Amino acid sequence: MKKPDKKTILKALKILFGVLVVVFLAWYFWKNWDDFSEKIMNVNMGVFVFSMLFYFIYKITLASLWHYITKLNGCAIKYEKAVTSYLYSILGKYIPGKVFMLAARLTYYKEEDAPLSKVTVCFFIENVCTLLGAAMLFIVSLLFFPNELLENYKWLTIALIVVFFVCIHPKIINFFLGILGKIFKKDLKIPIKYSQMLKVVLLFIGNWLIVGVGFFILTKSIYPAVEYSELLFCAGIWGVSAIMGILAIFAPSGLGVREGIIVAGLLLIMPKEDAMVVSVVSRLWQTIPELILVALAFIWSRIRNMSKIRLKKNASETGELPDKTEK
Repeated sequence: MKKPDKKTILKALKILFGVLVVVFLAWYFWKNWDDFSEKIMNVNMGVFVFSMLFYFIYKITLASLWHYITKLNGCAIKYEKAVTSYLYSILGKYIPGKVFMLAARLTYYKEEDAPLSKVTVCFFIENVCTLLGAAMLFIVSLLFFPNELLENYKWLTIALIVVFFVCIHPKIINFFLGILGKIFKKDLKIPIKYSQMLKVVLLFIGNWLIVGVGFFILTKSIYPAVEYSELLFCAGIWGVSAIMGILAIFAPSGLGVREGIIVAGLLLIMPKEDAMVVSVVSRLWQTIPELILVALAFIWSRIRNMSKIRLKKNASETGELPDKTEK
């Protein structure tokens, strides 16, 4: 009998992990349903929907940042197709390993004869900048930590901010990427200047702040007692939960990992039941806009394909060649 290989075992473990997380959450909510049902019924739906708009803006901006990175690396395609490829790739978040996120984009860039090796490097740069942007937001949020524990360490936090901007220099990043490259036998170095890297990271930080504000508004729709002075702290919690979710390649879309980080952070400013509701509702808060954007990308792609077919049909009937610049 043939023994299962490592990939099969790893895939099974990932599925098992996801199932265990879902079972645990279902059990926890069933056990405490009386408390949770009352809190869920009291959610301010108007504020909740408003907070979701920030997530829409966040994802569209991410798609635009992806296009900007490909322009810097000389492998850009039309903005419209770049955004569509990005939105399609969102589905890859829900597949362990995040491989589909890259594969979905490569399909569009291959159609345009863009150098796929450069596109792959851009995907890597995007992930690095995503992590750096979230990390910076979290570091800044430490200045607003609602606990005396860090009161005497604010200067250390400021020092971390300075160190952060030094460490994002491509030479420093490439040094560590070179080590990883030797281990994985791949060229992982990023080919951009410090000024470009600084601009991209600042744009990512700004985008993280947008989604952080949205998360704070979401939190307030569930737990109105949260103070406005805790906005950046809530944004930082979302940022660090995203970091751990990205790094947890064994969990589909960081399932369970992100929720755990959110609960641990929010326990400092609210009761456990409210923190649990926020963590679970936040999953819907991000999933609903993502699925809507994927659906819109699909509809737009279908409309474009039908338009191209119609143009080719009309061209064949009139004996004219279709415009090859039409992509």
